[in-house]
Amino acid sequence: MQFQHHAMGVCLACIILTSSVAFSASIPRNALPPTTDLDLITILDNGANNPMEGNEWLSDIASSIVSNLTGIRTQDESVQSTREKIENLFAYGHLNIPEAASMVASSGLVSSEILSFLNGFLNQSLNSIHNENQASSNIDIYPLKSEADAPYSVREDDLRAAIHIPNSFSYGKNGKKPLILVPGTAIPAGTTYHFNFAKFGNAVPTADVVWVNIPGSSFSDAQVNAEYVAYAIHYISSISNANVAMLSWSQGGLNVQWALKYWPSTRSVVDDFIAMSPDFHGTIARALVCPLLETVICTPSIWQQGWDTNFMQTIREDGGDSAYVPTTTIYSTFDEIVQPMIGDNASAIIRDIRGVGVTNNHLQSICPGKPAGGVYTHEGTLYNPLAWALAIDAFTHDGPGQPDRVNMEAACEQFLAPQLELDDILGTHGLLLVAVAGLLVYMPKTTAEPKIAAYALD
Repeated sequence: MQFQHHAMGVCLACIILTSSVAFSASIPRNALPPTTDLDLITILDNGANNPMEGNEWLSDIASSIVSNLTGIRTQDESVQSTREKIENLFAYGHLNIPEAASMVASSGLVSSEILSFLNGFLNQSLNSIHNENQASSNIDIYPLKSEADAPYSVREDDLRAAIHIPNSFSYGKNGKKPLILVPGTAIPAGTTYHFNFAKFGNAVPTADVVWVNIPGSSFSDAQVNAEYVAYAIHYISSISNANVAMLSWSQGGLNVQWALKYWPSTRSVVDDFIAMSPDFHGTIARALVCPLLETVICTPSIWQQGWDTNFMQTIREDGGDSAYVPTTTIYSTFDEIVQPMIGDNASAIIRDIRGVGVTNNHLQSICPGKPAGGVYTHEGTLYNPLAWALAIDAFTHDGPGQPDRVNMEAACEQFLAPQLELDDILGTHGLLLVAVAGLLVYMPKTTAEPKIAAYALD
């Protein structure tokens, strides 16, 4: 059966490519069915009623989320009242993903319409890792584009099938340039960007938006996740005969940076790298650092994103903490997942020792006391008006996004990007519910950080 956007298969694979469902009626590893009756509520409910040993804490949170989602109604709030609710929820302290999701559910910050969309995320073609992207004899990018590149460990067919190309994609025609969206931890790319940057073409008509559905919802080894990014850069650039721009969220920033570092041939075809809430230096938030974090939540990539892990030390060394292409970072003090996100030691900051052009944009410093400089969470940057203005500026100019080219009065005085609506705020925060579902089903959890790839040790 062929789905819209050239996607085949089932989105369950987006979360558990090499996993089994952690419930009594489990699906054998690597034996995923072509269709599934599982949905967001079912996963959360099963997690609440069938806790595995040691995850009673996560089970209790899942139970609370399900209880709070029962009977929700159509959202009739305004952007202003939603802003006030978000400020009350996230202005104090830092949380882990399940606790943040529980707060979102208990606050009524998800409407019935949004929940209906999120509930079916497993079966949405926009999240498929089985897309029918044709191989081309004219594309010489695998197994190596350049002798300087790291080797791939993933089959080319799988790398290519993870790229979602919408029907609207123009393949470089009409002066358009591809924008490749790279997801963060725990949420498939299609769902991640549905309420925000998948709509970037409405703001910039010359942008051709595509995205990479990294298997395992980016829970697996970040070094392997980066292979999908490196391949996507070359594949999309080649079929479009054009350079590309990259836009990432969260761990996606690390995946792009790792790809640029260890697949240096990618740098010549990437014009811009726009990183939303990146953790280039990991996080020191105790609630998100393994092994301090409950072992039931420790997945390979979550483990790797602690500030002092082997992975973080490896990506930072030899100038890896500095940009390889023009880079725009956008981050918020109130990030509930990555910390610190303020001052000279903010995790999102990237250096510019190569002189390629970098701007590090702290929302609260640029728009102090203004709506756009208010309480924006890890996911909230995805609908922030200044973030959108800077992304637009970066995409439409040479070099990184520059605040002095942006209409700061207009950007700072708004709470929501003008290209978006109230439902986009609600849906973006609803992503946390999908993240909890991903944590419940991803198997196996890990008790140690993955080994550094041999190519990064040379």
